[in-house]
Amino acid sequence: MKKVFFLNPPLLNSSSIFNRPIRFPTFSYATYTIHPPLFLAYAASYLRSQGFNIDLIDAIAGNYTIEQTLEATKDAEFIVIETSTPSFYNDLEVAKSIKESGDKKIIFVGSHVSALPEEALSHPWIDAVVMGEYEISLSDYLKNLNPDTPGIGIRMPNGEIKINPKREFIEDLDILPYPARDLLKRYRYYDPILKNPFTFVLAGRGCPYQCIFCNWPQVLTGRRYRKRDPQKVVEELNYIKNNFNFKSILFNDDTLTVDRNHVQEICREIIKRDLKINWACYARADFDDYDTLSLMRKAGCFLLKVGVESGDEEILRRAKKNYSLKKVKRAFFLMRSLGFHIHATFVFGLPGENRETIKKTIHLAKELRPTTVQFSMAIPYPGTEFYKFLKEKSLLSTNNWQDYMPLKRIFDYPNLSSQEMKKAVKYAYGSYYLRPCLWGFALRRLFTQTRQFIYSLRQFILLLKR
Repeated sequence: MKKVFFLNPPLLNSSSIFNRPIRFPTFSYATYTIHPPLFLAYAASYLRSQGFNIDLIDAIAGNYTIEQTLEATKDAEFIVIETSTPSFYNDLEVAKSIKESGDKKIIFVGSHVSALPEEALSHPWIDAVVMGEYEISLSDYLKNLNPDTPGIGIRMPNGEIKINPKREFIEDLDILPYPARDLLKRYRYYDPILKNPFTFVLAGRGCPYQCIFCNWPQVLTGRRYRKRDPQKVVEELNYIKNNFNFKSILFNDDTLTVDRNHVQEICREIIKRDLKINWACYARADFDDYDTLSLMRKAGCFLLKVGVESGDEEILRRAKKNYSLKKVKRAFFLMRSLGFHIHATFVFGLPGENRETIKKTIHLAKELRPTTVQFSMAIPYPGTEFYKFLKEKSLLSTNNWQDYMPLKRIFDYPNLSSQEMKKAVKYAYGSYYLRPCLWGFALRRLFTQTRQFIYSLRQFILLLKR
């Protein structure tokens, strides 16, 4: 059977850590943060179940050089490379080096090539791309190299680029085997606000909310939440606990709390089995269901990652967040009262942003009092409504994909420049963390939540140096 190699490629001109397998790919500037390539691990596991000879290398986590990568991939017939918007040019260079080292077929996957398949295939080092969820499309294509396989884009022998219709989303996610975590055991994955080492799990894919800037639902997983069987989710949690040495598990669903009945079933099963695991998840900012939140705490959830985004109601409306700040404040009060650690994220630069709305957002962050906070500039990834909005308004400052990262100049508004937004991010961190009212709190956290304290301190100090 064909030898297929899955690769999270190395960085060629930097010693920094780059995180591709996240919603907002970027360098790990302030802390040692490195996340596992979950979708690659799913695809590797699925192809293995279909009889393929597979391997998976995370060159970022393993700190591979390009020479080590070429040596590791020398026997592969097909190499599947996960890419992202800001790393796309780097990943092309990796593909070029692999191509020049031998006769291999290169297939790119990920959100960037899902949004721009024709552009990706205009580069001679890429033989094919897989759009959206790629487990089944990739397997079907590699079985017989059928150029009409749904979800595939390829370069034909005559040089013509052929983009096939996208494949329907996988309805029964439980047909997929567990991700190939056994192939990632050699690496250590770390997130400073989690208990480490950690791993991902999925209870579902897709998100029904309409946020204009969120990348995955618009180009990868769809805007409908497809749920796994709660029993099978907990069986996977039990498998992880018994076979690996992870200290915590992050549910990597876009919004785990989108279906409270589903969450409650998972929690009850965790409690019934007495798993005693530490886990975290992404929660909607206005999720104020006390019964569900309290059940989540009882089941071992210790951290909620919450995207608040803005302190201005009009910006939230235009970004299609569809919640009120009054309800957000109530939700945060409940989360804090139940003892959750809360990591709240805010972005500057969504449509309608100005100096006054930035002030409102900083004020709201202080009022909500999350455990840790993240401020950033909005990034308009290709394929999102936000990117389309800026392009139609001729507001984009660059089409150089490597600039599509935090604190880079990507777009300017007539009344607010990217430089002003960058300064606002730095000011927001200082304004939030250097308040005298937090000094006693910070001292307590130094002893009781050391990891989060160091994360916040390093995040702020290194940000000021940029």
